[in-house]
Amino acid sequence: MNEWLNTHISLETLLWLFPIMFLLHDFEEILFVELWFKKNYSKASKKVPKFFIKTFQNMSKVTAAQFTLPVVFQFLIYIISTYLAVEYQYYNMFLGFNLFLLLHVFMHIGQLFLLGVYTLGLGTAVTITLPYSIYLFYRLLDEEIVEITTIAASLPYGVITIVIVLLGHKLAHKLIPS
Repeated sequence: MNEWLNTHISLETLLWLFPIMFLLHDFEEILFVELWFKKNYSKASKKVPKFFIKTFQNMSKVTAAQFTLPVVFQFLIYIISTYLAVEYQYYNMFLGFNLFLLLHVFMHIGQLFLLGVYTLGLGTAVTITLPYSIYLFYRLLDEEIVEITTIAASLPYGVITIVIVLLGHKLAHKLIPS
């Protein structure tokens, strides 16, 4: 299977699939954020850890439009990091964002077990993000484009994603009414 993928998907295409994969995953979250909280808030809120309850309460009031703004910011920075990886072989930011999203998959899985309900974004995290991430890292390592230490060292770039999401949500609440 990997040999077929390696033959039929160029490295540049594989890299450019990153922002597409991200959007497919986040479209699930955007489309269903309001419905998910209406349906699951009362059951899930009882199982949310105390240190996270305020954030959970705030997220329950987020509209799809408000959720979209941080996604747009992420998408833009992901396009920039992909461009830098494809055109200049500058992989650190690209790797950090991808490693962060791979770890994000396990957050979705953990939420499933913690909350006891299907969690927002779980389907695309497991069926799109996880396979893409595994193949991406396999391919980059197999073709000796990066080393495992480079991937691990790139994780701090994932912090950029957290900052963008937090700022995006803060700005969304100011610019987009509930």
